[in-house]
Amino acid sequence: LADDNFATIVGAVEEGRRIYDNIRKAIQFLLGSNMSEVISIFVATLLGFTILEPVHLLWINLVTDCFPALALGMENAEKDIMQRRPRSAKAGIFAGGMGFDVAYQGLIVTVLVLASYFIGHFIETGTWAVTNSADGTTMAFLTMSMAEIFHSFNMRSQRKSVFSLPSHNKVLWGAMLGSLVLTTAVLEIPVLANAFGFTPVSWTEYGIALALAILVIPIVELVKLCQRRAAARKA
Repeated sequence: LADDNFATIVGAVEEGRRIYDNIRKAIQFLLGSNMSEVISIFVATLLGFTILEPVHLLWINLVTDCFPALALGMENAEKDIMQRRPRSAKAGIFAGGMGFDVAYQGLIVTVLVLASYFIGHFIETGTWAVTNSADGTTMAFLTMSMAEIFHSFNMRSQRKSVFSLPSHNKVLWGAMLGSLVLTTAVLEIPVLANAFGFTPVSWTEYGIALALAILVIPIVELVKLCQRRAAARKA
């Protein structure tokens, strides 16, 4: 409309698809992250212990999740975006298996966070028990924060391997690094750590939490591979 050139319509369609894709990526990331928080709290409540306090969840939502979600909106268009069939006008935001993706990814983070809590409690007491633990809460917070930071990397593409994408989202890398630095700061700066009720984190605990959190990448990559193969068989 602006330059009276029909060729511009192709560029406009591509940009529209890119924007829609990025909205879906941000929504999927936020819903999966919030589902992991809800299920973790629910399971902990049923078992009779507190895994995270409200202030911890507030930090994760406002700091850990916020910046990567915004950065996903800056993602470049995927290479095959113009080879896709037009989506149905009746298709909802969860079309294309996004509802399943949100569910299983939320469950993965939940399992990792619960495992981190019990490992932290074992490191603190030397016993496996279902009870409140300051070390367990600290480990659970660290694992959930880092898992969601790493998971934002998964969200660069719903089905493709992120390691096959030809470009990098520098804004997302910056958001991930910033979230990681802020999370580390709230654990290591004594004034902030005391305000949040965290215990000192040893290098062993930090390494375990990091190892658990980073598992979200290979697990999601494996599920994506299975989904691509299933789609290829149907085609």
